Amino acid sequence: MKIPKTIKIGGLDYEVIVKDRSKEDGITNAGTHYQYEQKIWIDNKCHQQQQEETLIHEIIEAINTANEVGLEHNQVSVLSNQLYQVLKDNSLLKE
Repeated sequence: MKIPKTIKIGGLDYEVIVKDRSKEDGITNAGTHYQYEQKIWIDNKCHQQQQEETLIHEIIEAINTANEVGLEHNQVSVLSNQLYQVLKDNSLLKE
C-alpha cells in the first residue's frame, strides 16, 4: 500500500505526515491522529508494513473519535491489526 499524502475520513481531508516524530515532539509511538488539526502522523522509522497497519489504526481512531463510538484503544488495535491482515492476505492492498 502506498501511504497517501491526504485521506478523506468522514468527509474531512486529513493530511498524512510520515517522518521521524521523536525529534520534534518526543512521541515514540508508531502513529497519532489529531482530530482538530485533521492530521495523521506516522513514524518513518517503522517498517513499511507497520506504517500501513498504523495508517489503518489511525483511520479507525479518527472514525471512533468523530462518531463517539466508544472503542477502547486495545479494541482499535485488534480491529486495525486484523483488518490489515485480511487486506494483505487477500491481495486487496495496492502497491
